[in-house]
Amino acid sequence: MKKSLLAAGLLAGLVATAQAHPLWILPSHFTVSKAEGEWVTVDATASHTTFGFDKPTSADPAFVVMPDGRQERPDALFKGKRRSVFDFFFVEPGTHKIVNSRAPFYMTTYQLGRRDAERRIRATKAEALAQVPQEARNVQTTMVEPRGESYVTVMAPNRTALEPANKGFEMVPVTHPADIIENEPVTFRYLYDGKAVEGVKVEVTREGTQYRAAQEAIALETNAEGEITFTPEQAGRYIAATFHRQALENHPLADVHGTMLNVTFEVQLD
Repeated sequence: MKKSLLAAGLLAGLVATAQAHPLWILPSHFTVSKAEGEWVTVDATASHTTFGFDKPTSADPAFVVMPDGRQERPDALFKGKRRSVFDFFFVEPGTHKIVNSRAPFYMTTYQLGRRDAERRIRATKAEALAQVPQEARNVQTTMVEPRGESYVTVMAPNRTALEPANKGFEMVPVTHPADIIENEPVTFRYLYDGKAVEGVKVEVTREGTQYRAAQEAIALETNAEGEITFTPEQAGRYIAATFHRQALENHPLADVHGTMLNVTFEVQLD
């Protein structure tokens, strides 16, 4: 079991979060019931709002994990001013995992002066050596990896694409994404390098926030098994958002690995 970094070690990660828009993806369909398959369009953007298109993040890194575990590239990529779009023909029976990410960026923070004024620069740990004043205190570099994921199931679901890679921070659906139904409990498990992570804060939000006075987000925290369990009360599309920070040992570029992970899923009618 691993634990998330405590507040004293989160400075660089918190600054990086403020600097970056979380990345998420949204497929037009989460299930395909046609044996002959169907085209699914996937939107990709970076935004602080739930399903609100904002920054035109690239979909060039996107890939689909197929039901047998191999990876395929999407078709017909398009980058607009506020979102990117790509298509994929889903025909193979089973569950597919869609992934889009951005290249990691590095943020170094430090304190300076009598009042411990906080300063920050976009630099790796190695680059910061030449840029941070010698009298600086509490110098810390965070490597931030933004990533969005979702799932599409064709005909009968399976779990091959859901298996953990056991590398870095990831979410493993204990409840299969095709079996998430309103008013029934849902369990997700969070891992880092294949080990359960306790204390990860996760926020689950249903679509349509612009049409209601409150966000109605569900605030959760992983237990010793790295799991959260919640019961969605309404059908619709949801995002499970988190920013996890993990201390790195003897890493040449960063002291902390921060992962901004947004998982999009569908809750079906009872």
